[in-house]
Amino acid sequence: MIRFFKIFVFIPLVGFLSTSFNTNNINRYANINESSEKIHNKLLFYRNENLKKKVADIVIKEYKIDSIFRNLAYSNKFNGCVLVAQHGQVIYKNSFGQANPQLNEPLMNNSVFQLASVSKTITAVATLLLIEQEILGLDDYVATYFPDFPYTDVTVRQLLSHRSGIPDYIKLDKRHYPASVMYYTNLDAYNALCSAKAGREFNANARFKYNNSNYMLLGLLVEKLSGMSFQDYAKKYIFEPLGMKNSYFAYPDQIWNMENRTFGLYPNNQIHPIDKFDGVFGDKGAYSTIEDMYRFDRALYPDVLLKKTTLDLAFSNHVWESSSNKQYGLGFRLRVDQNKQKIIYHNGWWHGYRTAFHRRESDNSCVIILSNRLNPIVYHKAKEMFNILDNFNSHEEDQGTDE
Repeated sequence: MIRFFKIFVFIPLVGFLSTSFNTNNINRYANINESSEKIHNKLLFYRNENLKKKVADIVIKEYKIDSIFRNLAYSNKFNGCVLVAQHGQVIYKNSFGQANPQLNEPLMNNSVFQLASVSKTITAVATLLLIEQEILGLDDYVATYFPDFPYTDVTVRQLLSHRSGIPDYIKLDKRHYPASVMYYTNLDAYNALCSAKAGREFNANARFKYNNSNYMLLGLLVEKLSGMSFQDYAKKYIFEPLGMKNSYFAYPDQIWNMENRTFGLYPNNQIHPIDKFDGVFGDKGAYSTIEDMYRFDRALYPDVLLKKTTLDLAFSNHVWESSSNKQYGLGFRLRVDQNKQKIIYHNGWWHGYRTAFHRRESDNSCVIILSNRLNPIVYHKAKEMFNILDNFNSHEEDQGTDE
C-alpha cells in the first residue's frame, strides 16, 4: 500500500517580505498597484503549487520503487528489506520475504542482517576515530604494533585502501588454523598469516586489490590500541551514540537468540550453516537493520562522528593506477553516476547475505538494501534507485560483483 506523507513547510514570511519585496519582485507576480493582500495570496498560491509538485514527486518515486521490489519478491528474485531517502527524508521503507522460512517468520523493517563486507565501512570509521584522537597514525607501520607481523612495510593507510598486497587470510591453508574450534577469531587469522608467511601478490602500495585481511587486521589494531574488544569499541563509540540499538558485532554462538535476527539463506531457502570464518570481525561480522544503517548514513556528514577533513580523505579515491577501473577511498567504494555526482558506497556478500549501502551527498540521498538470500539483483537495484530519484529512465542491466 502506498503511503502518503505529511510535509510541514515553514517559510519565514515576514523576513521574506521585508527583504525581497522590491519593485522588481512585485512586478513578477502582480501589477504595481495591486494590494499587499493580493500579492501575498499570489505568493501563497505559487508556494502551495510548488509544494503539491514536491508531494506528487515523492509519491511517484515511492510507487516506482515499491513496484520494482514487489514484482521481484513476487517472482522469488528478492528476499530482504529496502530503505530509500532523498533530501534527508525517507521516501520508501519496506520488507519482503522471510527471516526464517523454517519457522515461517516474516522479515520486518527492524530485522537484523549480517552486513557482510558493508561491515568494512564501520571498521573504517572505528579506525579513523583512533586516528583523529592521535592514538594511531594513518601512515604508521602495522609492525609497530605487531612486531611479529611479517609484512613490515605495510601501513594503516594501505590497509584502509586495500593497497597492502598481503595474502587473504580466508585463502590460507587450513593447517595454519586451529582444528577443533567452532569458529576462528581475528587472532587466529592473524596467527595464520604469521605462520604461513605466504608470498605477497605485490609490494605495499604498488596497486589496489580488495582483500579481507586488511580489515581483519584493522579490527585487531582497534582492540590493541583501545584496550577493548572490537565489539565493545564499536558499541561504545559508534552504535550507542548514534542510537543504533539493533546493531552489533557478534560471534556465531551469540546470535542465535538475538531479537529480530535473520538467517542467511541459499537460493532454495535452506539456511546456510555456520562458517568457521564467521568469528572474524572487521572485514565482516557486523549485524544491523535498514533503519540503523540510515542512522549511520546520517552520521557520515561532518562533525557528527568525524571531522570534515577526515571524511574528505575517506571519500577520496586512493586508486590511481591506470590499469584499474575501481575507485576506493578509506573503507568506502566510489563511483560517479550519470549526472557526474559522487556515489559513496559499499556492497557485501557472505554466506546467504547480499547487502548494499549507497549514499550521495549532493542531494542528501541514501539507498540501503539488505537481503538474506544471495539475490544477484541487489547491487544493480541499488544503482537503479538513484535513477528513480533523479527521474532518469535507464534499462541498463548491471548485476555487479563489487563487495
